[in-house]
This record gives sequence, C-alpha cells and structure tokens, in this order.
Amino acid sequence: MKRCPECRRDYYDETLSFCLEDGTPLLLGAMLVGQTTSDEPATAILSAGSASVEHEQRIKFCTTSDGFRVAYSLIGSGPLLVRVLGHFTHLEIEWEWPDLRFFWERLAERFSVLRYDGRGVGLSDPFAGEFTEETRQRDLAAVLSAVEAESSILLGISEGGWTAAAYANQHPGRISRLILYGSYRRGARARPEYDYEEEDATVTLIRKGWGRDSPAMRQLFTSHFFRPDADPKLIAHFNELQRASADPETAARYYDSLRSRGDGGEIFAQVDVPTIVIHCQEDLAVSADEGRLLASIIPGAQLVLLPSGTHYFPTDREVVNKVVGSIYRFVAD
Repeated sequence: MKRCPECRRDYYDETLSFCLEDGTPLLLGAMLVGQTTSDEPATAILSAGSASVEHEQRIKFCTTSDGFRVAYSLIGSGPLLVRVLGHFTHLEIEWEWPDLRFFWERLAERFSVLRYDGRGVGLSDPFAGEFTEETRQRDLAAVLSAVEAESSILLGISEGGWTAAAYANQHPGRISRLILYGSYRRGARARPEYDYEEEDATVTLIRKGWGRDSPAMRQLFTSHFFRPDADPKLIAHFNELQRASADPETAARYYDSLRSRGDGGEIFAQVDVPTIVIHCQEDLAVSADEGRLLASIIPGAQLVLLPSGTHYFPTDREVVNKVVGSIYRFVAD
C-alpha cells in the first residue's frame, strides 16, 4: 500500500508513484509495518500522540468471508465492546484527533474496545460493489471472528444501529448487550419529511464535492452534524476525516445504500438483549424522536437523552463523560 502524505489518500496499485489528487510523491507503506498477503492479520503501530502507552493503537487486518481485507483496532481490557460503524471512519485519523480519541480511551478504561473500518472505507480494502445489509454483516462478523469473540457488547452508532441490532438477532447468545447512539428506527425514506429530489441532489453533490475544502461543500455536509457556531477546528478535523475515509464515488454509493432503508421496526422489535438508547436532544442529523421511537419498540430498552446537538461521535468532554457514564452504569446493572 502507498499513501499520499498531503491528502492522506491510500493507494493499493503498486504501479502508481504520484497522488491522483494533487501529484504528491507517494510514500510506500507510510506508518504501516508488517503487512502481509496471507490471512494472518497484519499489524500497524500508529503514533498515539499524547495517548498513554497502554492505549497505544495497533491496527490489524482480517479477511471477510467474501475476500475483502478489513482493518481493525483493539485497545484496553475487560469485556469486549465493539464500535459498529456509523458514517465514514478512518482508524488512524480518528486516533490522531485528541478530542475524539478521548472517547475511545475513556471506554478502554473498562472495556476492550474494538473499532474497525468497513470495506471501502478508511484503511480497509477498496470496494466497488453494492453496499448492503449483508456486506455490513460480513464486515462485522470478520472482525469478531478475528479476535475470537465469544461474547460482545455492540455499540451501534448512527446507521450502525441497524447492523448491530440485526447481528444480535441473528446470533443469540453471542451478544450480551446493545448500545445504540444517535441511531434510528426509520430509515430516511420512511420519515415524513423525506424528499426524493433533495436526496438525489445530495448524492450528486457528494460525487462532485466530497471532501472539498470549499465553504459551500463544507456547509452541505457539516450542517448535518454540527451547529453553525461549532469550533472551526472540529469542522476541519471532520472534513479531513471525510476526505481520507472514502473517495467521492464510494461515499456516494454508501450514502445511497443507507437512504434505501425503510422502517426497521421489525428488526428492533426482535431484539432480545438488554439495550440502552443514547440520543442527543438537539441532534441535527437524526431527530431525538427517532431515539424515542427506537426505545419504545425494543423490549425493556432504556432511554438516555443528552443536552447536546451533536450527531457525530462525541468530542465535547462533558458529553463524552455523560455518554461513558451511562454506558458504565448500563453494563454494571
């Protein structure tokens, strides 16, 4: 693998010498060591900045049942807690972002925290096929198999809530608890305000402007996740994560696959493990009403509403501490 040191795009075509985005000379295996083409996971040791030694991130790779290499990271100790996607991810850039790393480190104080990049995203293999519920299940199954998980707690973030709930339903006895953060019962097309023309335009704009550092494009995507008065540094980190996590075509196909979801009531009504639904009261991307609907249909689910408007992974330390505290208490019950 080669990487552009400027835009951080990864290339798997070894014949390329220069970045297709900005012409910068590519670095061979930048920040990655010990990669292998076998089924044994390769390991990458990434700079942890100010992170404590015990939380130094090591990235490994596993192979899905249909042949795609998926990157994952495991830190901490204790019961296994698995982050199930949620928008676009990039294990390395998430870890280099101190405010976001704080969330994972707090969880790692009591859990073995497993995070992964799904196929086509972040450090995982490129993917030109159709993103479906089946491909998401295959990615999750691969990383759980790689760490030989016998019992897990699934943390489904945003759209990852569907994947986490479906996996729990299909594998009774292997999931001990379900945590849903910023997730939803109704997919976009099942919500009253859904506008087909607007969504089609959004997909087109993603193809044309994904990750561009221009005010118009930045506002289009960040307005769904952050308030207009959000910290500019936070927006900059988010934009960088978008640029690095997926190319425009992949981002558009992934977004398109999510908007095809209808009402997931049947999936969530079948959940048979202790569940907590955590949602921000002023969530800009997924209304808190969706969190309430989710909690109302999952048997025995707890609902925690936070005084925040953030939809993305929590980076505000006060919100992080509230989320982590809720999770600690939920698991201890």
